[in-house]
Parts: sequence; C-alpha cells; structure tokens
Amino acid sequence: MPAERPVGSGGSQTPEMVEQLDTAVITPAMLEEEEQLEAAGLERERKMLEKARMSWDRESTEIRYRRLQHLLEKSNIYSKFLLTKMEQQQLEEQKKKEKLERKKESLKNIMML
Repeated sequence: MPAERPVGSGGSQTPEMVEQLDTAVITPAMLEEEEQLEAAGLERERKMLEKARMSWDRESTEIRYRRLQHLLEKSNIYSKFLLTKMEQQQLEEQKKKEKLERKKESLKNIMML
C-alpha cells in the first residue's frame, strides 16, 4: 500500500509555478509588518530597561540613605560614649584634687601643732 500524498504535492509543478511561489512568499507588506513588530519589540525592551534602571537607582539611593543613617547613629553613640568617659575623667581629677587639698590641709594642721 503506497503512502498517501497531499493534494497538489505531486511533482507536476511547472517551473513558472515554483518561481511564483518563491517570489510570493515574502511581500512588502510582510516586510513592513516585520519591521513594525521589531520596532515595537525594541521599544518595549527599552521601556523595560529604563524602568529597571529607575528601580535600581531608587533602591540604590534608599540603601545609601539607610547606610548613612546607620553610620550617623554609630557616630552619635560613640560621641556619647566619649562624653561619658571625659566626664568620668573630670570627676576623678576633681576627686584627686580635693584629696590632695585635704592632705595639704592636714599636713599644715600637723605642722602647726
């Protein structure tokens, strides 16, 4: 049993018909539509890339802002720490001075006796 062939697929096409099929495959309208589709695709891609870039810029700015806030907070904490240390040192120096003054007074009193 021979395989079935689709209608019109026989080898009976004339060279003129083959030439007509080859030239009629791509029409100017098809080329124009293809160019329009390509341009639309490129525009869509450009918009998508622009949107992604803007999103990236916004996120990048937010990240930098949060980092800056964090650094400022750390700086503030360190400043408070240093201030506390300096106040403690001043208190210790004041106590030492007072103690030294009392010693001088007591020595003076002993010498007078």
